[in-house]
Amino acid sequence: MIKDYFLQSKSPYYSFLITLPLFLIYELGIFFFFNSEISYVKNGADVLIEKFISGIGLNAYYVSTSIFFLVFIYIAYRQRSSYKSYKIHGRYFSFMFLESILYALFLLFLMKNIYLMEGLTSNIIFNFILSIGAGIYEELIFRVLMIFILSKALSFIFKFSKIIVLSLSIMISSFLFSAFHFLGVEIYTFDALLIRSLAGIYLSLIYIYRGFGIVALTHAFYDLFVIFRLT
Repeated sequence: MIKDYFLQSKSPYYSFLITLPLFLIYELGIFFFFNSEISYVKNGADVLIEKFISGIGLNAYYVSTSIFFLVFIYIAYRQRSSYKSYKIHGRYFSFMFLESILYALFLLFLMKNIYLMEGLTSNIIFNFILSIGAGIYEELIFRVLMIFILSKALSFIFKFSKIIVLSLSIMISSFLFSAFHFLGVEIYTFDALLIRSLAGIYLSLIYIYRGFGIVALTHAFYDLFVIFRLT
């Protein structure tokens, strides 16, 4: 059972099912509660995606919302031949939540007083929705997409071994993940850059070994812990 849990819970199939509620909470929360202030409320990584989409002349809000579904529909289609090996185990979702909470608690200890999220306000609903979005979109950009792109680029240019390529991809994406947080109102400090880079490496390892679903939940739970710690 334990081996089967770790195998199946890492799959894109389980990742999609467990992150779908987070995605819906975030997007519906933004649309219904903060529709007039979408550009202000939306998670920074989400806005980054939308700016890119706007730059090529498309409707940023609706296209970025569709990206999540399109990515996983594509993965689901590519893996359709292996569906018979995947079964829905309700208890596995409970285990995934518990596993993510443990990873998030360790991350909270690692980060000390330097946080992955910024822009917190006294509005608990705002903070809750923002934390959910960070779990999905920041992990989608800095773990799923960036590690994939960097790995392909480094393999093509330098012909390094797989372990070196993966290690470099993790370190570069983690540095960019850390630097990304200084694009807002936060003042740069080397300590914050270093600790967030280490947090990025930690999250990258969770993504590599446990999949997108677990790392997205870990990030979201971490941000929720920060909210309740600061409010």
